[in-house]
Amino acid sequence: MKTKQRGFSLLEILVAFAILALALGVLLRIFGGAGRISGLADKYARAVVISESLLAAADLETPLQPGETSGEIDAIFRWTMRVTPYQGEEQIPFAENLPVAPYQVDLIIEWEEGDEPRFFELTTLRLLPNKAAGISSF
Repeated sequence: MKTKQRGFSLLEILVAFAILALALGVLLRIFGGAGRISGLADKYARAVVISESLLAAADLETPLQPGETSGEIDAIFRWTMRVTPYQGEEQIPFAENLPVAPYQVDLIIEWEEGDEPRFFELTTLRLLPNKAAGISSF
């Protein structure tokens, strides 16, 4: 009479380990990608805060002038602010007689994520003294 064997054979154990290894590899890839995406989201959030702060401080510390200024923050983020006269679809009647004129302010924050360049851009309108009206400040 044959006795009944208990336990698993070597082949069954090897197959189970192979399946486990494949499943763990897939899970590690998923969680590794989530960490990368989380880091990227953090950089975008920091870029938004920096750009909002720069736009809020614009014209408070130094008067805004048409042209371009740039700088660097934390040796990670580079910013460029462009101030240009607003070119709307319609002309404002008697705009040259008004004490203020609308200017478009574009702020671009750039950084590198690995080898890929990333950027975030905000645009707003500001009213600046109208030099054509002969008024230097309001």
